[in-house]
Amino acid sequence: MLATAKIAKPKRYEEILVAAAECFQKQGFSATSIDTVARHLGATKGRIYHYFPSKVDLFNAVRDRAMELAFDGIREGYDAKLSPVERLHLMTLGHVKCMMLHHSYMQVLLDGLQMQRFGATTEFQREAMERHLHERNTFETWYREVIELGVAEGTMAVRSMSVTLQSFLVALNGPVFWYRPREGDGEEKLNAIAEEVVVFALKGLGIDAVPPISTISRGA
Repeated sequence: MLATAKIAKPKRYEEILVAAAECFQKQGFSATSIDTVARHLGATKGRIYHYFPSKVDLFNAVRDRAMELAFDGIREGYDAKLSPVERLHLMTLGHVKCMMLHHSYMQVLLDGLQMQRFGATTEFQREAMERHLHERNTFETWYREVIELGVAEGTMAVRSMSVTLQSFLVALNGPVFWYRPREGDGEEKLNAIAEEVVVFALKGLGIDAVPPISTISRGA
């Protein structure tokens, strides 16, 4: 699971992942090849094949890294010793900012489970698909746990947890589809956009008063 310590990868490996994420985002899985990624990176195919035996393996590695980034975005709020509303506020802010700061990775992440239709032909690929499904479920469970705590204490309202949770996550994932980085988009602007998306999503749970993030003490 992603709560375990990460093993540092060589710089070249990381550069390949970034280039691949950008290619998969812009051109899609079918139109992207190892050649495409190599040209985008300004490297040889051999450099990529040194780490990844196939395009599917490269795609899975990009999605693995994207999932790590997504968990990193919500982990502080999930682990915080705060009220459910405050925890959810921190989780959602981290989530939305991750969608904007790691745009290419997040697009690949959201498209990743569609890889089932391409088929998993090797043991490594089958294991990757099972891992992706497990991680997706764990990610959703973290949100479900905090929302259930809020419902239990009366600070959140949910009719159907499954429908509400999926709709909630769609709202948080939204910036992947409509946000595009512009020159001058600093931290202040990103925070303002994230807060607006978060307020919209939290209202769907009956949370009308969202505490300013500056007033939240993370706890121990």
